[in-house]
Amino acid sequence: MHPERRFVVTGIASAEKLAMMLTAFTWTICSGFEHGGLLFLNDSTSEDGAQEYAVIKDSRQVGSITFGWCTEEEAGGYIRTLLAGDFVDLGPAESIIEPATGHSCPLCR
Repeated sequence: MHPERRFVVTGIASAEKLAMMLTAFTWTICSGFEHGGLLFLNDSTSEDGAQEYAVIKDSRQVGSITFGWCTEEEAGGYIRTLLAGDFVDLGPAESIIEPATGHSCPLCR
């Protein structure tokens, strides 16, 4: 949805921790997370809106979830469902992943 947006991705060790992080916090629009071969990239229109994430696997979008409207338990269920391979291929994703060093998002400086 945001072809010019750049993401800094943080690896998360467990689905439970990822569910907590996506529901308990508001992240900058350049935030992304990786778990189990899936990327969760902030697809929100602003930090003020509901936290929406595009879910990417092998450069294809396989989901879009508004975690800002989920409980931690609901988020965990969605994440486990995606990890089990229950998703729909929504097409190619053209996200740009940047290393944390040299990141230039004005909100992260």
